Amino acid sequence: MAEVEVRTEEEGNQQWVYGVRVTADDGESRDYRVTLSWADYDLWCRGRVAPERVVKAAMDFLLAREPASSILPRFDCSLIRRYFPEVDEELPNYMGRDGPPAC
Repeated sequence: MAEVEVRTEEEGNQQWVYGVRVTADDGESRDYRVTLSWADYDLWCRGRVAPERVVKAAMDFLLAREPASSILPRFDCSLIRRYFPEVDEELPNYMGRDGPPAC
């Protein structure tokens, strides 16, 4: 499975902006600029984990459904709902990966 690395974090107007790198099993890397609003952060984890963990979970969620090449290079996490309406229900399960269940 692809490796997701959250590389940078900036705080913006009621959101965070992340630089994310996804490295495929074959070593090919792709970079993304991902925003996470404070509202989606609160919805998905109620402040129980770091925002960067939510972004990593969102990328893991997407990669479980489509190849890295199909993911937009710049997107807001709210856009995931448009393509995968089940994200609100399922994303908290991804936050428990690589550690104890988070939400």
